[in-house]
Amino acid sequence: MKSLVIAVAAFAAMPMAASAQETVAATPPAASTPAALAPVSAPTGKIIIFRPSSIMGYALACPIRWHEREIVELGRGKYAEWQVPAGQYILTNKTSSAQVIVAAGETQYVRCQIKPGFMTGRADLQLVDRETFEQHQADYARKDVVAFAP
Repeated sequence: MKSLVIAVAAFAAMPMAASAQETVAATPPAASTPAALAPVSAPTGKIIIFRPSSIMGYALACPIRWHEREIVELGRGKYAEWQVPAGQYILTNKTSSAQVIVAAGETQYVRCQIKPGFMTGRADLQLVDRETFEQHQADYARKDVVAFAP
């Protein structure tokens, strides 16, 4: 009886397997369709990171990191533009961090300001508005970010 049940179950499954193989053979491979060949690009935004020209912390740099990797090191009067896919980014340095949420087509601004500290200054990251950046934008020199994909 047990072998009869196994034989019936195996026989019943055979037509299904054949029809599944025919369906797979009838569909063209996905790579041949034009939509599969076109690169998928995520909507992007921009993060502008800048350091004002201030006498405070004249000799200090402001390294900006994301996921433990340095993306740019800003000196006095420098700024960098970073094209990123829409999403959340936490930018850090040794003493502070800033959470930046970028929507598609949007630009966010982060200021690195050197503040007084014990024995040496410390870099402080702050989210600011567009007007804060544009007040002295003509005085800033552009610096490129390290090339790696976010």
